[in-house]
Amino acid sequence: MIRFTHPPRPARARASAVSLALALGCLGFSLAAVPSARTGTLDAAHVKETVYPNGLRLLVKEARATDLAAVQVWIRAGGFLEDEKTAGTAHVIEHLLFKGGSDQNSPGAGSLDGEIENLGGLLEATTQKDWTHLTCTISGRFADRVLNHIATALRTPRFQAADLAAEKPVIQEEINQIPTNPETSLTRALYQLAFKNHPYRHDVRGTAAFLNSLDLADVRAYYQKHYIPANMTVVVVGDVDAAEVERTVRTAFQADRPGARPAPAKLPPDETACAEAARHVVASRFSGGYVGFAYPAPSVKDDPDVYAMDVLLTMLESGGTGRLPRLLREVGAAQATFETRRQAGLFTIIAGAGAGGADIERVEALIRRELELISTQPIPAAELAFARRSLRGSYALDNETYAGQAGSLGYYASIDRWQFSSEYLAKIDAVTAEQVQAVARKYISPSHCITVVLKPQSNVPPTRPKSGT
Repeated sequence: MIRFTHPPRPARARASAVSLALALGCLGFSLAAVPSARTGTLDAAHVKETVYPNGLRLLVKEARATDLAAVQVWIRAGGFLEDEKTAGTAHVIEHLLFKGGSDQNSPGAGSLDGEIENLGGLLEATTQKDWTHLTCTISGRFADRVLNHIATALRTPRFQAADLAAEKPVIQEEINQIPTNPETSLTRALYQLAFKNHPYRHDVRGTAAFLNSLDLADVRAYYQKHYIPANMTVVVVGDVDAAEVERTVRTAFQADRPGARPAPAKLPPDETACAEAARHVVASRFSGGYVGFAYPAPSVKDDPDVYAMDVLLTMLESGGTGRLPRLLREVGAAQATFETRRQAGLFTIIAGAGAGGADIERVEALIRRELELISTQPIPAAELAFARRSLRGSYALDNETYAGQAGSLGYYASIDRWQFSSEYLAKIDAVTAEQVQAVARKYISPSHCITVVLKPQSNVPPTRPKSGT
């Protein structure tokens, strides 16, 4: 359960937090400047859950190690609800929510993040394929005011033409950054090639064409359909009184008003990724060579596969001791990722071979061979035990702070059920070597692999016309 590589870094079922750029050079990390909560695990008995008449869900965990509180809202709106024409809408809404509520006399009007900064907090937000997330850590005595500010922005968002116009260049710059990073470029390409129809294939940032055509009517229609109380989970962890938080949320979110209580949108049809194997070689702007692999992966509901996949990934990549770092020590570096999703997703590996890209075919061959070995050769008991310990360490790191604990609860509440986070360690301890190999054979198959190779322009041979043309 390693953290995301960008704020707010919630816990998830094992995904690499080591960037390829760092792996190719020097490795470093930093922890958020929030005192440790030191709880070790997320005991379900200490989580108080309330479901209000309008469908809103509240999770509260009291903790007294510090006088801080993490306040988060998780919304089941993101890329999985979008298509070719709407991909990127949730990301735009994330930006606009920072403008606060539409009532200029209400808390948070005009600048939601500014109001929270005045209380000593920092509001962050992220949009991903399965969710949108707002978070801040604040003194516990201000938790009620933060909840009121966020509730105002979500109940009566200030969607104005001037705000949309101001945010479009900011979002466009985020889109422009995609092709400047080899990891991001490869990840986007792998998802687009691996999925033929499922919305996971789209980048949540959208495209320039989409952004140029988007207007306020589109934003409002999307928001009214998906940003409903039944799609939201409020999570508060820290120095608060659970009963007071429950009352604050009830009032701030007008949670006693069931209204029509629209049901959340249906999930798109399931699709197994990488239906057919394919390999693409692309001339790139980068000086080094890179290769990306994509394989189908289990969803959050695929028990025990989802846990065995975490163990498999840890064996392959854990820090500098996993199979891939040891294998590629002389020629390159690799980053493996498996993010647990609401529906079946991807297991990916992205590797680099340094300047010139001359060794990229060797790196590709070494990785393919190692994936075959882990599927066919017995897994040593010591390696399995080490992988379990590594996952326990990752879990402890993810849940060391109040923000981490709230992130674990909210993340899994958004894609399935929050109890996943409290059951995780017991499930990992139950994974056997046979289950790891069964998952490798089931998902990590050469016949279901999408490969994309990025080579410097000068190293890609010119395309020759077919015979007879």
